[in-house]
Amino acid sequence: MRLRRLGPADWATWRDIRLTALNSDPGAFGATLAVEGKFDEARWREQLSPDKGVWVIAEDPEPVGLVAGVPQEAHSDVLYLYSMWVKPEFRRRGIGEALVTDVLAWAREHGWSKVRLRVFRGNATARRLYERLGFAGEGETMEHPLVPVS
Repeated sequence: MRLRRLGPADWATWRDIRLTALNSDPGAFGATLAVEGKFDEARWREQLSPDKGVWVIAEDPEPVGLVAGVPQEAHSDVLYLYSMWVKPEFRRRGIGEALVTDVLAWAREHGWSKVRLRVFRGNATARRLYERLGFAGEGETMEHPLVPVS
């Protein structure tokens, strides 16, 4: 398994794994396959613009997982981790941990002070993963404090 950070030229790769995730686990996301399935190439490319955050996939050798880290507009010091997903047959192999760890590393490299995410209260598996990686929170929002790189 390898991790790869994507850019606009990788739009089709991100689109395909993202739509697979939305189809596989529709209740896990705040978006829907019906909406994102209509995005055109320009929309996917724009989403992967380097100024919009970091977009990471896990490959084995084909894409098997994804995660993104994007600036949270309301808080200039917060990066928002979202779209975390691993294909069901590849779960419990450390792929989710590797994906989140890569976003945390990218956040440190770029001087973010916090990474925040939402995880549904009933998703105990995801909560355990995030807690193991240093996130804390009682509700649906969990936060990871980062020390900005100087």
